[in-house]
Amino acid sequence: MARRRWATLLVVTMVAAGLSAVATPARAIPPPPGYAIRGVDVSYFQGPALDWAVLAQGGTRFAYIRVSEQDGRALPNNNPDPFFATNWAGARANGVYAGAYHRARPGLTTGRQQADVLLDLAPHPADGLTLPPMLDIEWPRPEWGLGDCYNLTPAQMVAWIQDFVDEVAVRTGRQAMIYTNTNWWNACTGSSTRFAANPLFLANYSQNPPPLPAGWPSFTMWQHAAGESIPGSDWASPDLDVFQGDYAALARLVGGPATALLANVNNRYVTAENAGAAPLVANRAAIGPWEQFDRIDLSGGFVALRARVNGRFVTAENAGAAPLVANRATIGPWERFQLVTNADGTVSLRAAVNNLFVTAEDAGRSALIANRAAVGRWEKFRLARPAPLVNLLAGVNRRYVSAAATGLIANRAVVARTEQFDQVDAGGGMVAFRARSNGLFVTAEDAGRSPLVANRTAVGRWEKFTPVTNADGTVSLRANVNNRYVTAEDRGAAPLIANRTAIGPWEKFFRLVT
Repeated sequence: MARRRWATLLVVTMVAAGLSAVATPARAIPPPPGYAIRGVDVSYFQGPALDWAVLAQGGTRFAYIRVSEQDGRALPNNNPDPFFATNWAGARANGVYAGAYHRARPGLTTGRQQADVLLDLAPHPADGLTLPPMLDIEWPRPEWGLGDCYNLTPAQMVAWIQDFVDEVAVRTGRQAMIYTNTNWWNACTGSSTRFAANPLFLANYSQNPPPLPAGWPSFTMWQHAAGESIPGSDWASPDLDVFQGDYAALARLVGGPATALLANVNNRYVTAENAGAAPLVANRAAIGPWEQFDRIDLSGGFVALRARVNGRFVTAENAGAAPLVANRATIGPWERFQLVTNADGTVSLRAAVNNLFVTAEDAGRSALIANRAAVGRWEKFRLARPAPLVNLLAGVNRRYVSAAATGLIANRAVVARTEQFDQVDAGGGMVAFRARSNGLFVTAEDAGRSPLVANRTAVGRWEKFTPVTNADGTVSLRANVNNRYVTAEDRGAAPLIANRTAIGPWEKFFRLVT
């Protein structure tokens, strides 16, 4: 992301000297082999003219957009980025997952202060469409006159980064993405492994998988090309990125609430059948990956629905003559629906392409299709949300809590299914946690005398916890059964157990919503 300034200065210099800057013809840059999901990152240096519709049509599925840079000087690229709002609106309007990033200058102000700059300028919405806030930390700009590591020691640098990411976690409930380069990171942090729980956006301009910075077992995103011309850009074009994983994994990274549709006629959820390969049908009793959709708000009161399982938009196939199916990469006339609220609180979907309502055909036994002129029972749906999916990150060791067979323990650097929990409202300000790995509830075993373990089929006294928000924004959990706090015993080396009467470092967690 550092190259944008030098491309801009080159053209400004040419113009000042009476030379013309000739735009390079747009050319397609292939992603590295094996990475199907493509993205871009942009800032002031791309100017205001990016065509996000063309980018989306060309395969851009995600974008990081600069909102701020802690420069400390009155330069055009100082806070805030003047084109952030334009780029943000363009990405969102075209169904591109977007995230905001801050280009850091450690040592000028604290990590917390610079995180607040980012979040004050671009508050993180829990809308299911937004990537985690990102810290861009790399070599200083030459004009700053600083050493490679901003004149900080490795210990000072690690403390600064920790200050930044902790503030993001407290204010948003998300783990900040970290953008960096292996050579800079290892030298300037002393090869710190402390941030393995933060998703990594790695800069390395090549077609081969790059070497990883210390501590990370893998990268989440990879910036593989800088400043390449692609359709939708002029001479100053975006950096090109790829995501490691499938569309469902990208949706999990975005996190936030997905939308589910519950058919009124049979009380069944609409599913993107066969992972989106078959038409939508209302036949599911519960919300799983195939039943979750992103709702993209479009102009004129219209919406688009994107299946989280495959990242494809729902279309009224064959101009509405064929059933709805999630198979489109971009939004066109067939992918636009008007969301109509009925008098009884249900909603109906009217396809823009033929102005007809979507029906759960044959009382839900057949696929959804937009062929009804009026709203009846088969054309009514209720909007539903799955239970919040959370991760618990222990403050004492910055490791995720995992539902191991022998008990919950804070020892994981990355999130997999064993680190995912549904947070269920247990009434009276209390919650219960259901492990995604086995579908069972976490209990304070033996009335709190034994470690927490996910082994219960229902919620009783032992399965209820009261979240307590601490002054620093972390959360502690008080077990209902014995009124004791859950601790990451032995600094996280031993299983979690509810046996503490007061809150100290071992009893503090970041509750991260995914």
